[in-house]
Amino acid sequence: MPLREPVRTEAVEYARQDLPGDIDWHVDYFDFVSDIELRRRIGQEFYAARYLYKLWEGLRINEPWAMQAQVQLQVQQYASIYEALIHYLLFTEATDKPEVQRLFEYRALVERPLSGHIMEKIRNLNAADAADIVGAVQATKRTQESKIRFDSKVAAAVALGIIDGDLGNEIAGFYTARNYIHIHAELRQSDLDWQVSFARDAYRRLQPFKTQVTNWLDQRDR
Repeated sequence: MPLREPVRTEAVEYARQDLPGDIDWHVDYFDFVSDIELRRRIGQEFYAARYLYKLWEGLRINEPWAMQAQVQLQVQQYASIYEALIHYLLFTEATDKPEVQRLFEYRALVERPLSGHIMEKIRNLNAADAADIVGAVQATKRTQESKIRFDSKVAAAVALGIIDGDLGNEIAGFYTARNYIHIHAELRQSDLDWQVSFARDAYRRLQPFKTQVTNWLDQRDR
């Protein structure tokens, strides 16, 4: 059941009072995203992240489980925001750039039949293993967009000048931290510093991210 009034209203007002604007303000924050539907979805996630952070702040539960839960939720939300923005910038705003096209390429061994005289020599040298020996060459193959690693996307964004290297490293770190949220993975990473400051950094880097992206778009369009 919901909280009784006036407690519920007080909690809602507390969460909203320090936010710079309503949900539309948070959507408009990403005005550099031309895809309206994507912009609205990212803006909603941004608003939810700020709103929920304020609720946690108001609860003041200074216990390890609560602090960790707060950090985990914030990192998940901001990592998703950065992931969506980097993906959009690369595959919509810079889709034809060589740095982006190279993301689809990878080197792999491709089977190539060996000539008869080579196979004959192999059989003469090691008849027992001859049937298991195949020829192969290194070839460039293409992968699907969904299988491109996020750190590779960030590296491409840095190479294009969309963001600088320091910011790129931090954003890649937020995404890596998101993967540690799975409990077994987290337990294997006992040195991971689950501090509230980490989640705050994810929030605070949004403004320099926006500034750098906007500058890149402006320079590109000149």
